[in-house]
Amino acid sequence: MVASEAVQAAKDHILELFKDERIARVGLEELEFRAEDGMWEVTIGFQRLWQSDSPARLGTVLLPPASKPHRTYKTVCIRDDGTVVSLKHRDVSVPA
Repeated sequence: MVASEAVQAAKDHILELFKDERIARVGLEELEFRAEDGMWEVTIGFQRLWQSDSPARLGTVLLPPASKPHRTYKTVCIRDDGTVVSLKHRDVSVPA
């Protein structure tokens, strides 16, 4: 498996798992191949509907968009043969 195949496999996995949430702006964030165990670690970022940076409505009140769009990050571990073995949340918050 080459890097582009690992990335596509990770994106496909994320899109399938989260299809009911209508995620958007799916994109590669990080990629690493671990030669010692033949695993690809692919971090994918995406935006959920409720994380939108467009204005939201609460009843009749229009709420302003968030100053910075929120994203969710997941790391997909894939064997070099293409088998997805795990999906983990990737915390990218910066300590205060």
